[in-house]
Amino acid sequence: MTARFLNFVWVFILQTGLVFLVKKYYEINFKILLLFSSLTFMLIPWYYGVLYSIGEIASTYLFFYSIIIFPKNRKVALVLISVCIFFGKFILVIIFSIFYLTYVIQNREIRYFIKDGLIFSIPLLVWLFLVYLFYEKGGVADYIVNFFNFNFTNNRSAGIDRESTSLISYVLSFRDSEVINWNSANILRVFVSPIMFNFGLLYFKGKLQNQLKILVLPVVLSTSAHYLWFWLMSPTKWIRYSQHFLIITILFTLFIFSFINKEINDKKFYLYFSIYLSLFLNSVFLLIGLIAISFYIYFSNNKSVNRSTVTLLLIFFFLNSLNVIFEVNSKKTYEFLFRECIEEINSNDCRNEYENY
Repeated sequence: MTARFLNFVWVFILQTGLVFLVKKYYEINFKILLLFSSLTFMLIPWYYGVLYSIGEIASTYLFFYSIIIFPKNRKVALVLISVCIFFGKFILVIIFSIFYLTYVIQNREIRYFIKDGLIFSIPLLVWLFLVYLFYEKGGVADYIVNFFNFNFTNNRSAGIDRESTSLISYVLSFRDSEVINWNSANILRVFVSPIMFNFGLLYFKGKLQNQLKILVLPVVLSTSAHYLWFWLMSPTKWIRYSQHFLIITILFTLFIFSFINKEINDKKFYLYFSIYLSLFLNSVFLLIGLIAISFYIYFSNNKSVNRSTVTLLLIFFFLNSLNVIFEVNSKKTYEFLFRECIEEINSNDCRNEYENY
């Protein structure tokens, strides 16, 4: 229990430090963003993966705040992005590739490609040096071959080795995945919410500050690429692989809210993205409550949405976190004791006993 709690504390400290970093480059409401970012843990599907030190959440938090500071401090952002890919989750390379290409083409910065590549390669070279020193199954070349075999060739979630490559097989691939066991809430969060986010961000792009406008298209296209890989390419569709694009879309929405100093001039923007965020609430009563209040604010006589109204989102997120804790505590718990693993955790008997459960 202590180790799991420390895993949570580690991610909390990480995201707190990243919010401090972003504050150096943007005029944001620091307290609002810190609270929003902290409560985001409980919004995403399979959030408890953070307790088991599974790297999706931590690496994606680092990745998100790195792309946020990319226009402000390119070198630091590239190093951090490289760290979260090569020391975190390699799957983020999909999002970064599309983000980077879109950004440099959009802003006509192709001339920086070689320089950016050299900076980006620094953490990779450090990682390969560690491989050279400590890899026990061969040299660096052997590691690279084994790495790609493990992550792509022999990884059924990658979707590279498929029995059928017809268009209909990709569209209907969800039928043989864990999606058929999802509830409606997970469908709304993983399938509907990214579409809603991308449409809304493009529609309201003109309402955003110039500092945010240059990030809109790279964020939309990069998260869409990962979204399409998840729904069309990946045969398994394990829900934790959706955390990468969901965390980015949620945090970018909350970053926009914290970016506004006093008020939101467009009430349609607040209403739209309040409904979007409501899809991640774990209680139908909280969902209905947030939507009802958002519509009330929209039809009120006020021409804009002030800071206290945005704080309402924080209240709903906090109540959502309490509800999650209550639901977890109310569930029946099971305790498994593997005697074979007490004697030797790496033994075949321990492995066989564990797999039987």
